[in-house]
Amino acid sequence: MMKIFKWLLAGIALLVVLVIVAVGAFLALFDANEYKQNLSDLVQQQTGRSLQFSGDIKLTLYPSLGMKLGAMTFANAPGFGDSPMLAVKNASVSVDVLSLLAFKPQIAQLQLDGLKLTLQKSAQGKTNWDDLVKSSPPAVESDKTATPPAADDAAGFKLEGAFDGLLISNAQLLWKDASTGDEYRVDISQLTTGAIAPDLEFPLQLRMALESVGQLSAQMTLNTRILFKNQVLSLRGLQLETSAAGALIPVDQVSLNLAAEVTFSLPDQRLGVSAFNTRINTRGGVLEKSATTLSGEIGFDLTRQELTVGVLDLQSELHGEAVPNGQLKAALSASKLELLLEKRALKLDDLVLALNENRFKGFLQLLDYQRPDVRFELSSERFDLDKLLGASITQPEVPAPQPEEAPAADVQISLPMELLRNLRLDGRLAVASLIAQGLTLNDIVLKMTADKGIVRLDPFTMNLYQGSFVSAIQINAQADKPVYTVSKQLTGFKIGKFLTDFMGDSMLYGETDLNLHLTAEGEWLSALKSSLNGDLSLALKDGSVKGINIRHSIDSARAKLRREDVPELVEKKTDFSALSLSAMIKNGVVSTDDLDMQAPLVRLGGKGTADLVHETVDYLLNAKLVSSFKGQQGGTADELTGLTIPVAIRGSWLSPEIDIQLDEIFKAKLNAKKQQISDALDKQNDALAQKLAAEKASLKATQDKALAEKKAQLELQQQQAEDAKKAELDARKKQEEEKARKKLDEKLKKLF
Repeated sequence: MMKIFKWLLAGIALLVVLVIVAVGAFLALFDANEYKQNLSDLVQQQTGRSLQFSGDIKLTLYPSLGMKLGAMTFANAPGFGDSPMLAVKNASVSVDVLSLLAFKPQIAQLQLDGLKLTLQKSAQGKTNWDDLVKSSPPAVESDKTATPPAADDAAGFKLEGAFDGLLISNAQLLWKDASTGDEYRVDISQLTTGAIAPDLEFPLQLRMALESVGQLSAQMTLNTRILFKNQVLSLRGLQLETSAAGALIPVDQVSLNLAAEVTFSLPDQRLGVSAFNTRINTRGGVLEKSATTLSGEIGFDLTRQELTVGVLDLQSELHGEAVPNGQLKAALSASKLELLLEKRALKLDDLVLALNENRFKGFLQLLDYQRPDVRFELSSERFDLDKLLGASITQPEVPAPQPEEAPAADVQISLPMELLRNLRLDGRLAVASLIAQGLTLNDIVLKMTADKGIVRLDPFTMNLYQGSFVSAIQINAQADKPVYTVSKQLTGFKIGKFLTDFMGDSMLYGETDLNLHLTAEGEWLSALKSSLNGDLSLALKDGSVKGINIRHSIDSARAKLRREDVPELVEKKTDFSALSLSAMIKNGVVSTDDLDMQAPLVRLGGKGTADLVHETVDYLLNAKLVSSFKGQQGGTADELTGLTIPVAIRGSWLSPEIDIQLDEIFKAKLNAKKQQISDALDKQNDALAQKLAAEKASLKATQDKALAEKKAQLELQQQQAEDAKKAELDARKKQEEEKARKKLDEKLKKLF
C-alpha cells in the first residue's frame, strides 16, 4: 500500500513538473499579438469593417489566467464619417487558475475604460448599424419524439462558477440623428457591480450624465442589489436620483428621487413593485417651485397587458404667481388603479381628489381612453372655488361701459369638436355647497352624458338663493359648428341678492319665477349672440327696480311744466308689488310688448327691444298715475293723476338714457283739458236736456189736464143736450102715444 502511495505521489510531482515546464514553454514561445491580424481579418470578413489594435495584448498565467487588451477601434459604416463606431482605450479579463481546476471558474472583474460608442441615423433614415443586423437562421423544429437526456446524464458533470463583476469607467454613448438634427450624449463615469454568481445577490452602482446640446443636461445615480433566482429577477433597495435642466423641460431644474423593491418573474411575465416611493422637485419656469410625491404598490402583467396600482397616493405642492394665492396643495388617492392596455381602459376605485381643503370622492372609469368612453361619479360636501382661485372677498366694481366706437373684442369659445363627436360619457357630479364668483349654491346635482356628438347636461339642479333651479343643456357637435340648446326654470328665486353677490350691485329685486328656452350656434361670442333664438317669461313680486324712480321722474317733469323747483330725489328706485313680462328672442334681439308692473302710485306697461349683439335697449314705458296723494318723493301730482305718461329708455343697457317725453305730457294734458271741457259741456247738455224734458213733461201735463177738463165739459154739455133731446123725444113720443091711444079709444068706441 505504501509503495502504491509513493508511486502516486511521484506521479503527481511529475505531473506538476510537466505542467510547470509546459506553462513556461507556453509563455516563452506563445505570442498573442500574432493573432491580432487574424482577428482583424475575421472581423473584416464577417462585417466588412476593420478592427484595429493600437497596443500589445498581454497574458497572465498565475494566480489568474487572463488577457489585457490595449486600445482598439471598430470602424464606422460607409457614409457616416471616418470616426470609429466603437473605441476602447483598455479592456481586461482573467480567470482564477485554481478555480478552473476545481471546475468552479472564478472570472475576475471585466474592466472597460474609455469606451466610446457612436450611433447615427442619416437624413434618409438609415442607421450605422443596419449592415450589422442579419436575419436569424430559421429555427429548426425540435423532434418531439426524441428522447430527452436523462437527468443522470446531466448530473454527471456540473460546472459552477462566479463573475467578480463589471467595471466600466469613462464611457461615452453618442446618438446623432441627421433627419431631425437631434444629438444626445451619455457619459457613464462609472458602472460597477459586485461578484456575480448563480442564486446570489450582487450590488450595482451607476453614475451617468445625459446631455443634448442646448436642449437638456441631466445627471443620474443608481444603486440597487440584484438577485436572479428561480427565474425571478429582483432589484432590492433600488435607489434612483436624477436631476435635469434645459429647454426640453418646462422648468429651470427638476430633480427626482425614487425608492422601490422590484421583482420580475420570467415564467409568469409579471412585474411587481413594492414600497414604491418617488419625490419630484422643480424650480423656476412657470412655477417658482413644486414638490410632488407618489407612492403605491404596482403590479404589471406583461402577458395580459394589465397594470395595477394599489393604495395609490399622489400629493403635490405648487408655489408661484401662476398658482392662485401663490400656493396650491393637490392630492389624489385611490384604493386601486387598473390600467388595461389591450382594452385601453383605466379604472380608479375609491377615488379622493383634493385641492387645498376642497375634496371630491367617487370613482372614475375610462373604458376606452382612445375613443374615449368615460364613466364617473364625484361628490363634495363643500367646494370654495373663490378661495381656491384667490378671488377677492370685496365685491367687484361694475366696469364702466365702453364707448360705442371702441366695442369689446370678440371672444372665441373653441370646443374640441372631434373629441366631442367620439366621446361617450356617463357621469354624475354632486356638490352640497359651492361658492363661486361670490355666489353660494347649494345641493348641486349635475348629470352628464355624451354619445354620437350629443353632449347633455340634464338634469342640472340646485337650490339657488331661496329658490329652486332646474336646467337642461345640450351641445350638438355633429355639424361643423356647435349648436347649443338651453332650458332653464327658476322658482322663488331672490334675484336681488343673487345679482349683488355676482356683480356687486343689482338693478332688480324681488322673488322671481323664470322660464327660459334658448338655441344658438357658433364658435364666437358674437355669433352666439346673433344666432340666439327662443322665448322667456318672467314674473316678480314684492320687488323694486333700482336706478330709476318713475314717480320722481314724472313729478320732475310736472315741476318743469309748472316752472317749479324739481323735488329732491331721496331714493333712486321704483317699488312694485308685481311685475311680469314675456319675450321672444330672434337673432339676438329680445322683443316684448306685455310688460305689466303694479306699483303703489303708478302702473307700468311697455314694449320694446333689447339688442344683445350691440348691448343696447330701446324701450317705451307707459306710466299711469293711479293716486292723487303725495308721490314717493313728496311731490303732488293731482293734475297728472290718470294720465298715461310715456317714458323712453334708450342706449346702453348698463347706463341707458331715461327720457320723460314732455311733448306727450303736453298732449296728454291738453287732451285732459279737452276731455274736462267736453265732460262739462256734456254735463250741461245733459242738465238742459233734463230741464227741457221736465218742462215738456209739465207742459204736456197742463195741456193734457186742460184738454181733459174741456173734454169733460164738452162731454157734459153733449150729455145734457142728449138728455134734453131725449127728454123732448120722450115727451113727443108720449104725446104721440097718447094721441094714438086716444085715436084707438075713439075707434073702439065707434066699434062698440
